[in-house]
Amino acid sequence: MATINAIAHLNQLTTDVTNDYYLTVQSRGSLNPHGVIERMRQHELPTKNVDGEAFLDNFFDECILALQEGYNINTPLFNAGIGLEGGVFASDLGHTVGPDKVKAYLQLTQSATARKALEESSVYIFQQSAATLPTIQSVMDPTEGKANHLNPGAMVLIQGLRIAVKGDDPSIGVTFTKSGSSSTTVKVGVEKIFPNTATKLQFVLPSEVTEGDWEVSVTTQASTSGTVLLKEPRTGVYEEIVRVGDEEEEPDGPVVQ
Repeated sequence: MATINAIAHLNQLTTDVTNDYYLTVQSRGSLNPHGVIERMRQHELPTKNVDGEAFLDNFFDECILALQEGYNINTPLFNAGIGLEGGVFASDLGHTVGPDKVKAYLQLTQSATARKALEESSVYIFQQSAATLPTIQSVMDPTEGKANHLNPGAMVLIQGLRIAVKGDDPSIGVTFTKSGSSSTTVKVGVEKIFPNTATKLQFVLPSEVTEGDWEVSVTTQASTSGTVLLKEPRTGVYEEIVRVGDEEEEPDGPVVQ
């Protein structure tokens, strides 16, 4: 019996259950006909004296021609047929019409052999890493354009990924923490942030964020899709220290001790 590897993702959308997961198949990439043939060679199947790729290319080309002639194709993997989409009028009867009026498309269904093989497969489940956190890429005064520097009472521009500030948890917002003093924090709520998008946040720096060095973080319940809220907030911390006010001056010459 074959085993399918499945990734377990913590369900961030349910509010009444805290330990439920949804599963996705662990993808190892995609295989074209050449990749399938290489797998066959590893199993020492008779491919040495056969141009397998040419054979498969011809095989699939012939399948397409047969489908266009009205045949259904049945293989151990899939069943294929042609479907038609569009409408015609009495004046079209007895005539050939183009794809602007009637569009042909491929209808694929799993074969009985494939269905039976998958239904009998076991599934090995392992846990995926936690949901991707908000990522702050830069913090600056947009009128100044200097990275990691803000001016008291001026505008703040934060750019990044997945940083839209959404949710009703009390922790939601942009938080400034005084460097070296974790007890000194100032939070900017969602109502003061505009624009507030997945890649850009802008607001006026609160007066409580005084001159000095500060750490910046974003806490949000926004999901990756942006259409629903996660049940637990996620926090992304900026890796750089942000200077507010005058920058420290460097000495002009060597320091004499």
